Amino acid sequence: MTNGKKIKLLIAEDEKNFSLILQKELSRRNYDVSLAHDGKSAVEFCQKVDYDVVVMDMMMPSMNGLQALKALKQSQPSPEIIMLTGNATVETAIEAMKAGAYDYLTKPCKIEELDVLIRKAFERRDLQKENLYMHTRLRRKENGPSFVTNNRKMKEILALVEKVARTDSNALIVGESGVGKELIAQSFHRQSSRHIGPFIDINCGAIQDTLLESEMFGYEKGAFTSADASKPGLFELADRGTLFLDEIGELSLRLQVKLLRVLETKSFFRVGGTKQVRVDIRLVAATNKKLMLEVQENRFRQDLLYRINTVVVEVPPLRERSDDIPLLVEHFLGHLGAQERITVSQATLDLLCGYHWPGNVRELKNVLERALVLASNGQITPSCLPIEIYNKKKITPPGTPERSPTNQGKSLADLEKAQILATLDSVNWHRGKAAELLGITAKTLYRKLRSYKLDNN
Repeated sequence: MTNGKKIKLLIAEDEKNFSLILQKELSRRNYDVSLAHDGKSAVEFCQKVDYDVVVMDMMMPSMNGLQALKALKQSQPSPEIIMLTGNATVETAIEAMKAGAYDYLTKPCKIEELDVLIRKAFERRDLQKENLYMHTRLRRKENGPSFVTNNRKMKEILALVEKVARTDSNALIVGESGVGKELIAQSFHRQSSRHIGPFIDINCGAIQDTLLESEMFGYEKGAFTSADASKPGLFELADRGTLFLDEIGELSLRLQVKLLRVLETKSFFRVGGTKQVRVDIRLVAATNKKLMLEVQENRFRQDLLYRINTVVVEVPPLRERSDDIPLLVEHFLGHLGAQERITVSQATLDLLCGYHWPGNVRELKNVLERALVLASNGQITPSCLPIEIYNKKKITPPGTPERSPTNQGKSLADLEKAQILATLDSVNWHRGKAAELLGITAKTLYRKLRSYKLDNN
């Protein structure tokens, strides 16, 4: 047993008595041992079972050990292979090592020596898989930011996530696009016993159905025209970790059936493969759809829904937690404008807090990225914001007078006066805020109000 996992070992040896002795002795050491009596059988066994280590004789009928070694190394991930030979020479040893063998021993070998070598080979395979996991985690930006909130409801949700994360239950995260469902999924992973394992994510709505299947389950060499090598899928990469299926409501009914089977059996076949792959994963799914309605419309399987919604976490939209906006603004600016100190005027913050944010937190971040580009003198002012945020307050940006039937035929002076009065009304005649919104100085605003004979208002 290594790291709590029983090593799956295949012995490929044509001397039956010797192979039975090895099987008996190594089984006593708690290996899961299978026997193959020639090279061809060894390759066939490995096509059906994911062995960790293969101990293989160099000289065997039908396919010798070196030929079998080269065939096995074409699959990914391949087992580590230890070669046995009764007539070792430097040339055969070098050839075997060049072909990908972990090491070799001469027969007869000591069980203690073979035991140590098998465990070291397993550790290398485990490390290689972990390196693959780490590469995938970096590529998919697993280590994202944690959830930023001061909102009471959100704190209750995060407390629920922390509690559920300690279990191995599947979880479904629901909420509008952009609310931060992936961050919740990452919280599930980080606070679970699987945190040292991989966090693998995929957006089910971003990839067409045929490609999504091979992404999820992997494929064997020759499974389709461009499959010139075998490739593990995301389920394999997520082994002993967490698999996050974003927008699971976009899965086709065909893939829903396959997903259901994986969740029930903890195993699957690669596209074009015949070897059953077993995995140990925790599934976290997310959707912006009402899946029960999808079930009623026969677009989502009810049995799958019951499998994935053991725990449901509903993330509220940003408009329902506007008290988080100042904190989020500070958080995003700390990341986006880290090289210089950027401030946000109060009038700008008021507009941000009053906007309905249909794109939620993702939209807020994008707005702040845009505002940083337009900011001058180290401050974000209302003029740096998109027009739709002005429209929420019935304000148009400076230099963009509102167009309506009542404006037809009015002079520019009349339109300017109407815009100034509308802006003042929107901020309860706070002249400092109004001047900032209009993009003029307070002195200019006072002068214009005097010309309208409204300076005593």
